[in-house]
Amino acid sequence: MPPKPGRYLPCFGRRTGGRMSDAVTVRPKDWVPFRCRLCGSCCRNLRGNLMPEQVDAYRLARFLRERGEVEYMEDFYTNYTYPDMLEGFFPVFLMHTTDPDNSCVFLKDGRCSVYEARPRVCRLYPFTAFPGQREKAFNFFQCMDSHSAHFSDGKILVKDWMYQNFSREDREFLTAESDNLLTLGQLFKALGPDRLKENLFQILYYRYYNFDLDQPFMPQYEENTEELKRILQNIVGR
Repeated sequence: MPPKPGRYLPCFGRRTGGRMSDAVTVRPKDWVPFRCRLCGSCCRNLRGNLMPEQVDAYRLARFLRERGEVEYMEDFYTNYTYPDMLEGFFPVFLMHTTDPDNSCVFLKDGRCSVYEARPRVCRLYPFTAFPGQREKAFNFFQCMDSHSAHFSDGKILVKDWMYQNFSREDREFLTAESDNLLTLGQLFKALGPDRLKENLFQILYYRYYNFDLDQPFMPQYEENTEELKRILQNIVGR
């Protein structure tokens, strides 16, 4: 099974250091102790961990374009992320961080400077969601992290939190991405190191770059993914 961005640390979409034991299952009707204290703790110590999903990058690029900081989707990846390989064969982008505490590049003066367009894992914190099976559309989990002050008082209802922060587009993307990752991971692995390197630009282009910021995200994602599958299947079948 291919690596799944977000699977490594369910509570914050981090690539390393997390286990499913770091999270507990919650139900939509559950009340959970939580209060955001605007401390920025969950925005720090992220070096090599935080992977923006394509829909996150699309929203951030649109938001930053309004501020005159980027023009195209590729500009976001160039300016705010760097490339890496999961398991040596699955290309991803990781968010840049800043010293001295490896905080998110968008944390400015202790506050998120892109709050309106922050990634899904940031909006859902202290929860995360994965597509379910059978009758369940999604399974929800609560992060059990070291920021104990977050869970000392206050209460939130899981279904209300998801209603406010887990949009229909998020759900559509996460469901489609979960289905596509298995096929893409198998194709990337089947290419082998040499052919993966030879075709890396095409992979990055269709998986991450080829998005018109003035057009809806999901139709472009679906078209790009199908085209990438077709190209890779042809290469693997040679």
